[in-house]
Amino acid sequence: MLFNKNLKILFCILFFYSSSAFSFNTDSGYALLVDYKTNQILFEKNSTKRIFPASMSKLMTLYVLFDYLDKGAINMTDEFVISENAWRKGGAMSDSSTMFAEVSSYISIENLIKGIVIQSGNDACIAVAEGISGSEDLFAIEMNFFSQELGMKDTNFKNSTGLHHKDHFTTATDLVILTKALIKNFPQYYHFFSQESFTWNGIFQPNRNNLLRDNIGVDGLKTGKTEQSGFSMIVSSFANEIRLISILGGLPSKEKRTSEMRKLINYGQKAFKRSLVFKSNEVIDNVDVWGGKASSVDLVASEDIYLLLDIRGRRFLNVSYLYNSPITAPVKKGDIIGKITILNDDKIIIESNLISNKDIDSNNFYYYNTNTDKTSYNLNDLVSPDPSEKNCKNTKACDYIAGMSDENREKENYQKRCCGDCTPPHANSKCEPLVDTIRNKKERNKLVFNQ
Repeated sequence: MLFNKNLKILFCILFFYSSSAFSFNTDSGYALLVDYKTNQILFEKNSTKRIFPASMSKLMTLYVLFDYLDKGAINMTDEFVISENAWRKGGAMSDSSTMFAEVSSYISIENLIKGIVIQSGNDACIAVAEGISGSEDLFAIEMNFFSQELGMKDTNFKNSTGLHHKDHFTTATDLVILTKALIKNFPQYYHFFSQESFTWNGIFQPNRNNLLRDNIGVDGLKTGKTEQSGFSMIVSSFANEIRLISILGGLPSKEKRTSEMRKLINYGQKAFKRSLVFKSNEVIDNVDVWGGKASSVDLVASEDIYLLLDIRGRRFLNVSYLYNSPITAPVKKGDIIGKITILNDDKIIIESNLISNKDIDSNNFYYYNTNTDKTSYNLNDLVSPDPSEKNCKNTKACDYIAGMSDENREKENYQKRCCGDCTPPHANSKCEPLVDTIRNKKERNKLVFNQ
């Protein structure tokens, strides 16, 4: 039986401000503020609306490149050539962001990374795309492969640079997914995003992410701008032991982009406080166990569960525990039994697994597994090796068999003939031939006898 418990919990925070002290809005066309650790959304505006990502697209170019580096297919000292195509589309003559690489020159991957991250060089991006896949078109296929793998549901890349293309799009939500994956999967390369300047070919360029120099905890990632997208920005910041991912865009100027992002980060850092809701291995509930040497098992949190709570005062949250009850032995410590969900205003803000806190071995019983149902269920109380037993041991087992699907006809028939109102099967002489039949079909029906 699917079991769901709902609980209203009240968090009383010992900080009280006026109700408007931390209200927030932005002039951005879209925005999203997310806690990196929990994926809790702290603010959103048009976060699932399709956008032209401009140079924020380069985060996926870097993701593909980092994956090749991580797998050892290439290394930092390898060199890619700046083709005439890369030079014309993204070089000095392109009138776009560039690292000013010379045509036909060979540049190490390490320096190309700096050219992409710091200088937003389109020439560097095209060189990487051609060096890995042979062409930008083929590289875009790889970009889209990774986007699908990461769960970016409304994204399509057409090039490595973010230069405008009508079919090159994403959403703020998808870009946050990508950013989180970059930080989590390739921490060894994240330091490039915090480098404040880079000089190539004698030309000094500061990092376009000017919030790196603002002393508010920003340590990455990327800006963007095209005529169609407006000015945009996605950053990661770390302060007060909280890492935030912030994105906004559709703004008219670089200055407005900077000021709106500064406001968004400040809101996240000042208006929220991290609170521990459940400790790892804290007992949250218990669930009945069938066929085990113990009748129940405690369910515990699989990890520390934190929330960023608005510290304006008080907040009611809905906590839901969802699991199947009862479960069938054996149970191993750490088995995922269900999940805990925390909602606010009917929106899921946190999900985490509920796990068993100990091993529970099974008693001697038969398991029956069909080819179509991988879940094992206990027939112990219906097929007892002791014909002298006169008492029905478990009415729940009878109910469970009674509710089985039509595909389990033999077991349903057995229930009807031998279980009924939970009359002990061994008091009914008609049952014993069927018991023997079940035992004789051990191989065909994959019956397993556990000693």
